Amino acid sequence: MKSGKLELWKRRRKAFQQSGSTRRAFCAKNHLKISTLDYWFSRIRDAERSQKLVELKTQEIPTVKSSLEVVVADRYRIEIRDGFDVRLLGVLIKALESLG
Repeated sequence: MKSGKLELWKRRRKAFQQSGSTRRAFCAKNHLKISTLDYWFSRIRDAERSQKLVELKTQEIPTVKSSLEVVVADRYRIEIRDGFDVRLLGVLIKALESLG
C-alpha cells in the first residue's frame, strides 16, 4: 500500500469523523462509493493495529547448577558444585577434621 494514498484516506477518515454525517451522506457529498470508503477505513485500521505490535526480546535464563553440601564435624559446611576438584576437597576435609 502506498503511503500517499493511505495518508489521503486518513485525512478523509478524520474529515468523516468530524463531519458527523452518515457514511452514505459523506460519500455522496465527496463523490465516493461507500464500498471504497469501507475498504480504506478497514486498511487504515489494519495498518494501525500492525503498528501497535512490539518486538519482545528473550533473555537466557541461567541454568541452576546442582550442588552438594558437606558438613564436617557438625561445624563446617562446604558447598560443592559441578566441576569441583576431588583431591582438593579431600585435603580440605582432612584439614577441617584436624581442627577438631
